[in-house]
Amino acid sequence: MGKEMNRERKKYGGRISKAVCDFVYPGSLYCIGCGALIDRSRHYSLCNSCLSKFHFASGRTCEKCGKILEEGYYKAICRDCTVHEKKFERGYSCMLYGLYEKKILRDFKYSGKSYYAPYLGELMYDRVAHLLENEIGADIVVPVPLHRKKQNKRGYNQAELLAREISKRSGIPMKKVLVRTKNTRPMSSLTGAERRENLTGVFAVRPRQSSEIANNRILLIDDIYTTGSTANACSETLKSAGASAVIVLCLAAGGNGGSEDYLKN
Repeated sequence: MGKEMNRERKKYGGRISKAVCDFVYPGSLYCIGCGALIDRSRHYSLCNSCLSKFHFASGRTCEKCGKILEEGYYKAICRDCTVHEKKFERGYSCMLYGLYEKKILRDFKYSGKSYYAPYLGELMYDRVAHLLENEIGADIVVPVPLHRKKQNKRGYNQAELLAREISKRSGIPMKKVLVRTKNTRPMSSLTGAERRENLTGVFAVRPRQSSEIANNRILLIDDIYTTGSTANACSETLKSAGASAVIVLCLAAGGNGGSEDYLKN
């Protein structure tokens, strides 16, 4: 009985201590990776140890979708892009969607940690700022939409939060011109072929917003790129509405396996 009471005290005491710390030290003073207290001046609200664990896209990347190409792979485009046609002109990713990146992004996406957005958005922008200025030349920023039921349940659309940060830092206006018309099955449990089928006819342009798209270069923002099915479906919809080009920018991308191989890992 005594041991059980001690466990309960520790459990609730820990919760109270965390609540007190959250009040005394705002979230911006915590490392979003490990929770350690850090100085406000730390970039991206990450300590040195956590920042060093990110696998940034600093080497060769696929010239079509932007996935990181591993050492010893000598083709210019990844295995997936050699098999499946991409509807967008070019894709860029900031980092590999590895185990550590997955933890951060899952917290951001599924654990209500929308306050990660300014830090991840800043990281995202810093990695591609030179491309936005010199190569991409986008007219508007467009986030990949969530279905309204899913967004209401989650409370926010993580792609939209990232798109707002990119827009704010780059000066390129953000326009929510796309809607998701069907509440599809979760993509993480599907194979590449199932993902493509799952997204058929899912996206549409908002009524009376085609003029925002026509003859414009679109920077499409998403948090994660794996098979490219979502980016492809959105790009096809935007192109049908008159977009002159679609460039995809994601925070993290899967590895250079075939779509099916990557999803098994």
